[in-house]
Amino acid sequence: MLRELVNNGVEGLLHPDAMIAYGAKNSVEKLKGSAIVPDDVYTYYDFETLKEKFPKSLCKGIRVIKQNRGSTGEGIWRVEVVDADKYKNEIPFDAMLKLTEARDNHVEEKTLQEFLEFCIKYLEGDNGMLLDMPFLERIKEGEIRVLMLRDSVVNIVHKKPAESADAFSATLFSGAKYRYDKPEQWPALVDIVKGSLRTIQSRLGNYDLPLIWTADFMLDTDE
Repeated sequence: MLRELVNNGVEGLLHPDAMIAYGAKNSVEKLKGSAIVPDDVYTYYDFETLKEKFPKSLCKGIRVIKQNRGSTGEGIWRVEVVDADKYKNEIPFDAMLKLTEARDNHVEEKTLQEFLEFCIKYLEGDNGMLLDMPFLERIKEGEIRVLMLRDSVVNIVHKKPAESADAFSATLFSGAKYRYDKPEQWPALVDIVKGSLRTIQSRLGNYDLPLIWTADFMLDTDE
């Protein structure tokens, strides 16, 4: 409906394709290799690609799989191979996985084959996809959300997960604690975000920046 309005000359806050470009999880892969996203991220759009590539990805260590749509951590899984030392170049389909969902930090165990089949539902539909990225250990110290008003940083929200052993979710629903900081308290991060705006715009379709948007970060391994 929004596209039809745009095509008929009605101007809104933001083109609907821009909303999709900025909101979809594959925006992370489109930005990989830049100052704000690591190289080791992948997106899967079909089951065959997931089945072929994710076992190899798991060899690198603990991964996080994210569905494209969802909120409050639903469909975001930390995936850890049980007895990972037994395997070298690829994880077999009968290997046991420890799975923690960000929605409420609950833990499940499935074989790799069972988990892959479970993920089929995330690949269905026009916007079906999965993002595969490394688990960044310092999420325990908190996720840092940069709240933007077009090209201006308005606020920084420091979201610290609950203290329980398997907790990594930074949502209020899961027990995380939020702290609201001024941009001046995070000068290096503000500089990185502002310095990345042109890259973000160009890689996500050259749309105008959204009126209100956020970029979420985790602390790097370099303390």
